Amino acid sequence: MKNILVTGGAGFLGSYICDELLKLGHRVTAIDTASGEKIEHLMDDKSFKFIRDSVCDLSLMKNQMRGKDMLFHLAAIADPLKYVTNPLNVMEVDLLAAINIFKIAAENKIKIIFSSTSEVFGRNENVPWSESDDRVLGATSIHRWCYSTSKAACEHFLFALHKQKKLPFVIYRFFNAYGPKLDDLGHGRVIPIFLKQFLHAEQITVHGDGKQTRTFIYVDDAVDAVIKLAFCKKAENQVFNIGTSKECSMHKLAKLMKKIGRFNSKIKFIKHKDVFGKSYEDIPRRIPDTSKINKFIKWKAKVSFEEGLKRTINYYREKKGL
Repeated sequence: MKNILVTGGAGFLGSYICDELLKLGHRVTAIDTASGEKIEHLMDDKSFKFIRDSVCDLSLMKNQMRGKDMLFHLAAIADPLKYVTNPLNVMEVDLLAAINIFKIAAENKIKIIFSSTSEVFGRNENVPWSESDDRVLGATSIHRWCYSTSKAACEHFLFALHKQKKLPFVIYRFFNAYGPKLDDLGHGRVIPIFLKQFLHAEQITVHGDGKQTRTFIYVDDAVDAVIKLAFCKKAENQVFNIGTSKECSMHKLAKLMKKIGRFNSKIKFIKHKDVFGKSYEDIPRRIPDTSKINKFIKWKAKVSFEEGLKRTINYYREKKGL
């Protein structure tokens, strides 16, 4: 049994990770600015503690990290609209707070499990991306890249901490995890944005020409990979892609969700600049090479995209009584 701290523990992925860690018999403390709705079912567990506060409070983090064996650092601002409207806040949380937290972890010899992002690859056109592929980003004057750069700088810092302080870590890069409890509908990621519009019988707004593609991984598969990597000794001090190879355009995603959910909304196309302004650049394709994770922990996603979308749509329908 280990004492584990999960930042962002009341969020989408964090809530599932807390759940799984408790099932494995660990003691878990979650820190998040969120309300705790996603972890409400854990509140009576004597091995679980929830602190509603910010990871930017270093005094709090120092106190809570004492006596911990592992840190799952998921707390971050991961909303493309916020990258361009409030880049300062994005970097304060995703870069500055994270590095300060890593320093505290090093002082306490706490193993770090860090949630990075597929966005670190930027707009590298040579897909699928392996973990060691080049990063290709736009100009620093384009705010869209502040999130990618913040996460990449955190990765550099962890590699440096291991080299000079011998601190163990595992870095994983999600390629669009989704599922029940994903987000507040209409915010952040494409699936909750589309789902809110579908459930409210609104027009579905596809950005650009809709030909840009992504791959998606269901939350159960994503969390399974994270937990296995965290407790795999040979995975220490490595970075891993977590995703699938099934590519889907945004236009196809809208049509697929419409079909699975038997919705009637019409699909329309809007320009990126009408949503994000001028300080945004899109990524045409984002596909992972997952051969490394398969080699290290024999992991492979099990839930099909269609099945995962069905479960997600049904969850929100039932939640909203539709």
